Amino acid sequence: MERTPGGGTRFSFTRFINNAVPNLALAPQVTELNIAERDALFVYQVSASAPEKLVEESYIAGGITSSTSVSAKIHRALLKNGVIVKDTGRIDTSKVTKNFAHQLSHITSHAQKKLIDMLFFWEEEMMRLNVLRSEAEELKVVIEEEKKVGDGQERVGGLEKRAKELEGLLKLKPSLRGEQVRENEQLPGYVESSRPGPS
Repeated sequence: MERTPGGGTRFSFTRFINNAVPNLALAPQVTELNIAERDALFVYQVSASAPEKLVEESYIAGGITSSTSVSAKIHRALLKNGVIVKDTGRIDTSKVTKNFAHQLSHITSHAQKKLIDMLFFWEEEMMRLNVLRSEAEELKVVIEEEKKVGDGQERVGGLEKRAKELEGLLKLKPSLRGEQVRENEQLPGYVESSRPGPS
């Protein structure tokens, strides 16, 4: 069943087949955000006034849907079932239960799985950002104290360098860090020589 623009319901054979027998799909469906979608979500959220809060447009940035109305429905459903905490806007993935598919029945099972991946991804990103922010705050306090004392200029220089590194890490997109980058990295190597060696 699917909702009509008038608010009623109607039977959709295509949706029924895709949800009931997902193996009929011609191409394999990826249910994880690809690196470009992770980057797009990261850039969108970090540029917002409250990066930790997913908003209605976040699901478009994350590649879950391209429709603003569907994105708004997803957000309302996540607020209703408690996956997004109303007061703080933070994600609580423990609220993703066996009823999740029914709570978000207005999107396909493929989109639901991708949405779950997005929620876990952003929850992890917020943990990472919070750790970096707390370290930056501690460094700021230590730098101020060292400057008041006045004798630790070398130490202050090292701390300020780390503060700049943290500033860069806070803005570093997922595609520019982690295992995927290291796996694709071309390391220098030796070229086999065609000359005969010394005899």
